Amino acid sequence: MRRLFKTTLTDATLWVVLLLVGCETPPAIRLPAPAGAPPADEEVWAIRCLSLHGPDQFQRAEAWAAALRKVPGLKPELVQIITDEEGTTLYYGRYRRIYADDPAKERYEPNHLKDLETIRSLRFEGQDVWPFILATMDVLPTYHTSHPEWDLNNADGYWTLHVAVFYNTGGMQSRRYAAEEYCRILREQGEEAYFHHGPVRSSVYIGAFPFNAIADVQREDPLAGGIVRTITIVDPKLKAIQERFPHSLENGHRVYNITRDPQTGEVIRREPTPSFPVIMPKAKRRLEQAERP
Repeated sequence: MRRLFKTTLTDATLWVVLLLVGCETPPAIRLPAPAGAPPADEEVWAIRCLSLHGPDQFQRAEAWAAALRKVPGLKPELVQIITDEEGTTLYYGRYRRIYADDPAKERYEPNHLKDLETIRSLRFEGQDVWPFILATMDVLPTYHTSHPEWDLNNADGYWTLHVAVFYNTGGMQSRRYAAEEYCRILREQGEEAYFHHGPVRSSVYIGAFPFNAIADVQREDPLAGGIVRTITIVDPKLKAIQERFPHSLENGHRVYNITRDPQTGEVIRREPTPSFPVIMPKAKRRLEQAERP
């Protein structure tokens, strides 16, 4: 019997409601937050100014940071360098993202727009070169998981199956904790579950499979005048997982695509978002490194 996962947050306690398929009144299970856990994930946002790679990445970042600290209107103490396995990144500022059920009403405190405009507009004197033109808002990598062994970044393999995604809204502010709790529930059911925390979303995956678990078929389409690519799951274990978890949940819910018939105007509810295979981070990094000149 497959279980769905629904989360809300109240007074630092995550309520996980397991909706059992076929049950009219699903049981509610109250899961207290881990000891010392805050009511939210303590997201701290900053302006990601520049990301660097290579053997001298930290030295170059230090030089950029020194220049940024001298810019009028910016606070030197808010310039920060963070190095991880993906490289060295230069950040500026500390902001809190105020989430809302309507994305158009989301904002940052303090207002980030002036700082972002200042950083993006910086250029080399006498040259039309803007080193920070691609600066953008990003969450600082300050969150520490209590289960690093479940982090997809640390898992070996090529393919995994995406089965859920969590993101903060006006009523749910702990998307990382929710994703890790869902991982825990899946693992208690015997599934090889992993999580991955991105800047805005936390996803949950099941399984770690080799490259040949999926067949990549390319064929020429004479009508479209191009190459059509399709991927097909051929590994029986991966197929079985997708049969158990056919949908990719959003914040614990099946999400149905709604369309309207152009002729009759009738509202049509399409099938919910399916689960889907993705390339795992380690494999993706190896591909990116191989493509670099």
